[in-house]
Amino acid sequence: MGIALIHAKPYQPQGKGKIERFFKTVRTQFLSGFAGETLEEINSAFERWLEEEYHQRTHSATGQSPLKRFTAKMQCLRPIPENLKDYFRKTVRRRVNKDRSVVVERRLFEAPVELIGKRVEILFHEHSPEQVEIRCAGQSYGLLRQIDLHVNSRVKRDKNGQIELVGQGACESGQLWEV
Repeated sequence: MGIALIHAKPYQPQGKGKIERFFKTVRTQFLSGFAGETLEEINSAFERWLEEEYHQRTHSATGQSPLKRFTAKMQCLRPIPENLKDYFRKTVRRRVNKDRSVVVERRLFEAPVELIGKRVEILFHEHSPEQVEIRCAGQSYGLLRQIDLHVNSRVKRDKNGQIELVGQGACESGQLWEV
């Protein structure tokens, strides 16, 4: 998205002069006259002060109000991309195991066969870790399917890779199966 987070050097306020000046204005003009007691009161009073006073008053250094100065350069603003949420996904790198499994946030997922042994990127949102996308060499291979550990624990594999289910349990449809 072309956004960089740049930190100012500690103990050098010259690098953050604009925000320091704003904080001073808030302390002297807003907080000195505030008489509320709750967080909701301070939030609503601050929003009112910001919109009605701060953004409308002409600043001596710029000769414009902050709102007019911001809106004067609106053509420089870029529109947000349609897939904005995808830019905020967590990315981890993993190697796909020989049995096609990949562990992400202590959950076991099944990857496509063609990715066995390859280093891949796993992308997911922290608030919905069950929706996991897998990428390899810049190409997306879609969403991964989470492995049911109860069913997987009953799977026995022989030397030739043949699979045999052992015991009984419930499949995804809720039906009991027995082998």
